Amino acid sequence: MLRILTITTLLLMAPLAQAGDDNETLFNKVSLQAEAQREVPNDEMSVLLVAEHQGSEPSVLAERVNADMDWALKQARQADAIKTETRGYSTQPIYDDGVVRGWRVRQQLQLKSEDFAGLTELLGELQERLQVAQMGFSPTPETQQKHQDELITEAMERFKERVAIIRKSMEDRDYRIIDLNVNTSGFGQQPFAAMADMSMARAERSAPAVEGGTSQVTVTVSGSVQFY
Repeated sequence: MLRILTITTLLLMAPLAQAGDDNETLFNKVSLQAEAQREVPNDEMSVLLVAEHQGSEPSVLAERVNADMDWALKQARQADAIKTETRGYSTQPIYDDGVVRGWRVRQQLQLKSEDFAGLTELLGELQERLQVAQMGFSPTPETQQKHQDELITEAMERFKERVAIIRKSMEDRDYRIIDLNVNTSGFGQQPFAAMADMSMARAERSAPAVEGGTSQVTVTVSGSVQFY
């Protein structure tokens, strides 16, 4: 009976000993972070256009919107390297003192391209029958990936440099990385123009002058290091 109790006691103590070993990671633990930034060219242009009509007969308005959108899509398909996507078809009542006085039918057309000149030329044509709702610029997914990978490498090197600085103050002890986090920010679309009033008169046929600009991208590497 005594032998059994002794074995049981040892088994109960084993997890406690393990827990004590885990707590050792709290000693000489340092948390730090490093960043790498750069200006990334916005090499993709995005334009949101709207075909919209108002009146008393929803079916007639829908036919007009459909005709405008069919015409716009035919124009867009003739242009090279321009992505097209129809979005947001809606029919909404227009109220006056709580009474329906008319209807508004609208549909959106999204255009994207790396060819700024070609897209702006097409935009000038489409404004004969559609309205510009929004225009913006952003890096393409390929550009984002390329610069992200390079910035991660730069941020990691800076992280290691900071670890080396701290290591000198820790009597050049060995170290190990306990945890590491990598975060990227700054790839949001940069707006160029937005028109909130969709009832404004349609613009004259002309291609706008545009400049894509850049997006500031930041990669942050943070983590904890234990010196021993």
